[in-house]
Amino acid sequence: MRLGYELIKEQLFFQKELIERVYWFIRLRWLAAAAALAGSWVSFFFTPSFPILPLTVIALFIFAYNLVFLLVWKRLSSLSPQNVKSFNTFAHVQISADLTALYMMILFTGGIYSPLLIFSLFHIVLAGILLTPVSCFGYGIAVLAATGILATLQNQGILLLKPVFGSIPFTIHPGTADVLVSYSVFTIAILVTAFLTTSLKMSLRIKGRELLETSKELESSNTKLKALYEMLKKIGLSSDLQELMDLATRSAAGIMGVKACSIKLLDEGRKKLKFASAYGLSEDYVSKGAVDIDRSPINRKIIEGSFFSVGKIEEKDYFQYPEDIRKEGIASMICLPLRVEKMVLGVFCVYSGVSHDFGEEEIRFFSLISDLVALAIETLRGEINKTWFLQKAAHQLRSPFSTIYSMIKVMEGGFMGPVSEKQREMLQRCIRRIEMLGDLINDLLKLGIKRTDADRAVIHPVDCATILNALVPLFEAQARDRQVKIEFKVQPELAQLMGDEKLLDELFTNLISNAIKYTPSGGNVQVVLSGESENRIRIEVRDTGIGIPQEDRSRLFTEFFRAENAKSFCEDGTGLGLVIVKEIVDFLRGAVLIESNVNEGTTVCCLLPAI
Repeated sequence: MRLGYELIKEQLFFQKELIERVYWFIRLRWLAAAAALAGSWVSFFFTPSFPILPLTVIALFIFAYNLVFLLVWKRLSSLSPQNVKSFNTFAHVQISADLTALYMMILFTGGIYSPLLIFSLFHIVLAGILLTPVSCFGYGIAVLAATGILATLQNQGILLLKPVFGSIPFTIHPGTADVLVSYSVFTIAILVTAFLTTSLKMSLRIKGRELLETSKELESSNTKLKALYEMLKKIGLSSDLQELMDLATRSAAGIMGVKACSIKLLDEGRKKLKFASAYGLSEDYVSKGAVDIDRSPINRKIIEGSFFSVGKIEEKDYFQYPEDIRKEGIASMICLPLRVEKMVLGVFCVYSGVSHDFGEEEIRFFSLISDLVALAIETLRGEINKTWFLQKAAHQLRSPFSTIYSMIKVMEGGFMGPVSEKQREMLQRCIRRIEMLGDLINDLLKLGIKRTDADRAVIHPVDCATILNALVPLFEAQARDRQVKIEFKVQPELAQLMGDEKLLDELFTNLISNAIKYTPSGGNVQVVLSGESENRIRIEVRDTGIGIPQEDRSRLFTEFFRAENAKSFCEDGTGLGLVIVKEIVDFLRGAVLIESNVNEGTTVCCLLPAI
């Protein structure tokens, strides 16, 4: 670390400190001038020979020039940008004026016999606080020179000055030896004061500078962590693998302020790395094809679990395409494994356009990003595979389900021959069970919203109120069948949102059907559609139903989960309704809030961004 005033002066904190100290010095001078004036008159009261007139004039002179200093300070403070050099010069002028006034007082109160001589130490301390160490010692030497000249003139009888109050710090009848001894002690006192003041100030300022650097590092880390948190929120809402990786590379490059970022994933044979996503790299560079791990010692090392960092890429570095790296303008880079526990998915690389040796903190932060991105990729892959399996199973079940359902309906209708009442009752129970299975199959097919290439929703401006109003007759009929009172409140002239009619239809259907299903006869359901601050649309469904136990709320969005009181109240149900609601709301970049008390009711609130 470089020491010295010039380095510290560059810090904004210490520039501000100088400006504040100069004003503090002016305020302190009002007290000093008032004390000098009051002390002079008190001394005159007890000692009639005290030179009251010159001391009063000097005190008033201090008041006068301090008023000028105050006006100058206000003028300098009003300038933008503030010039620290001007305040530095201003501090010199103030200390010089004060020392001049002090030595005028010393001259009228006995010269080297004056008790005021000790106050020169205060100005050395002030110079040490406000100015450079050189300036502080400079003023110390000036004080010693002025005191030495005064002592010489008085000792030689050229200035005939007598003490007013006694012989502090020099003797009344000094000889040359006495004067030298006293002057030597005074010199030591001045120089030690200057040394201690400047040393302490420099030590404090160095500590302050270190604190500033730590504060900047913490602020930078806080900014990065906030950006990382925002990135993770967006990644968490992403249901498309390519979208997730593109978001990760773009966000990581922005967070770290680098030229480019890329994700390369291993193929199924784990022998080659292919670019899966890149930000800031040219199409030519990305389209070079897969990297053969056996021919790339660097990538092989990374896949084995180590990181690779180079602060300045040169000819001797072992890259598969070195000429392309130079052409891209990449001067330094760091690559880390995309790792989930012990399994490596690929390589996460960050590229800088300038030569830069990545520090330990940067490597740790990059490693954190890499691990989080790898976890997000693996989690989404698992979700996609699970969704694919569920949809595949649902499709496979749909055909035999339809056949069985049709055949049993034919039998129940008596088309295959006479059916006794007992047989009809058993067939109707089978039909109810098969219809429940049909609901499950339909919910499984809906569950994969936007997670497969088929049946993707087309996002466009949608009038939410129109969709809800079209469904009102259906829900009113359902509520009548259940002997539940239902009420709809739709705010007029509601803003549109970016969505899809089919998705919003599913959202309303699941929310309102659930509320009706789990509300006992005589209960109430209220559906509110309104606008909210921050450009959001609020869909709120309240019921006076059975509620949700506190211990079950954390699992509400888990597939196939149903609370125990829900199972007891209604046998029908797939445990996928709220899961589908969450899928839709996440896809539309919204949020779901649930409040519930057992046997009092539930409120489900969906907040969706409006246009």
